[in-house]
Amino acid sequence: MNLRVPPHSIEAEQSVLGGLMLRPDGIDVVSSHLEVEDFYRGDHRLIFRAMVALSARGTPCDAITLGDWFAKHDFDQVPPAYLMQLANDTPSAANIVAYARIVREKAIRRRVIDAAVGLVEDAYGAERETMDLLDGGIGQLMSMQHVSQNTEYTLRQTLTIAYEAAMAAKARGGRIPGIPTGLTELDDVLGGLHNSDLIVIGARPSVGKTALLLNIALGDDGSAGLFSTEQPVVQIGSRLLAIKGGINASRLRNGSHDDEDLGRMANAVADLMERELMISDAAGLTIGELQRVARRWKHKYGIRRLLVDYLQRVKGNDPRASRIDQVGEVAVGLKDIARELDIPVIALAQVNREVEKRTDKRPNMGDLANSSEIEKEADQILMLYRDEVYNKDSADKGLAEISVEKNRHGPTGFIRAVWHAETMRFRDFSHHGAYDY
Repeated sequence: MNLRVPPHSIEAEQSVLGGLMLRPDGIDVVSSHLEVEDFYRGDHRLIFRAMVALSARGTPCDAITLGDWFAKHDFDQVPPAYLMQLANDTPSAANIVAYARIVREKAIRRRVIDAAVGLVEDAYGAERETMDLLDGGIGQLMSMQHVSQNTEYTLRQTLTIAYEAAMAAKARGGRIPGIPTGLTELDDVLGGLHNSDLIVIGARPSVGKTALLLNIALGDDGSAGLFSTEQPVVQIGSRLLAIKGGINASRLRNGSHDDEDLGRMANAVADLMERELMISDAAGLTIGELQRVARRWKHKYGIRRLLVDYLQRVKGNDPRASRIDQVGEVAVGLKDIARELDIPVIALAQVNREVEKRTDKRPNMGDLANSSEIEKEADQILMLYRDEVYNKDSADKGLAEISVEKNRHGPTGFIRAVWHAETMRFRDFSHHGAYDY
């Protein structure tokens, strides 16, 4: 018995094209699921291309207008009789989206087959390194998970997408479009964390950027992955217990925690065990290795966010490259993996020590170490500052400033947050009650 599934469905392709003749206004919906190359038959690709072109001009797509379009463009691969057959053999356009999804799924199946054949050929060759071969294959296959690969849109399609996004935003009733950070005032500026974005948080040492990253990790219940290149997993675990349990972190380190702390720790453990947070504390990680693990986490655990502590400690793939070039490669690699996995990547970054020589020690975007590529690749750049680090008598003790220096999705801005050093917690400046995740 042959159980092989054919990598195409002529009937589904015909139903999509015939349905569009019955319902020309469906082209905007269908083209968000399909592109021309998704059709298996060459004549079907030509028909769909003609439909998109006619729709862009506001012309309905029926057998007559399509036949006229083919005649004007000297295409004789599609007989007028076949166009009439498509229109007559399709009783309804009600299931057109379902048929479009079948066509899309078959197209992805064909691409998987092509990629697999290519991998086999490359594996028998000697031109590529083994890990390059593996990374390239995994990246190629994972990129096919996206529902749509369309990268070209007519103005009509663009406006339709924008209108639908605006209506979806209204339907949310004021809820942020992205993943929460755990700080509502920061979410108001950023709109939350957006898929495919690279968010960089810069600060000098000992200001609390790792703590902020872990607070963000707990800001949403969704699965996440964390790369800790500087601190071992035991320290990350202790910090998470302190943040979630409201426990004095120094008491956890020196063993002076009391019965009340133990009770809080038990509650924190019970809550944290309900979450899915994958952690890697590998030192000397290259950007290629990081991407490889992130892909595995996405495939196996479905991570919704990736957190990196910190960017400049991740190495480039070529150890002979200059430090500036390696940092640039890491920044590009983090943005690439954000787009490939369609998740936000939040990366900490070190700030140059030159900021210490200024009277105003608040860092800005230009203070990021080896910052050129970081500034270019990041979608949002945040700077963290605590005045009490530099001024022991500061009037802003217990406060942190988060400056949004770059924001591709909206305005830049400045917020204050309460910083509780003992428990390593950040909370909203306007928050006066209990602080729970």
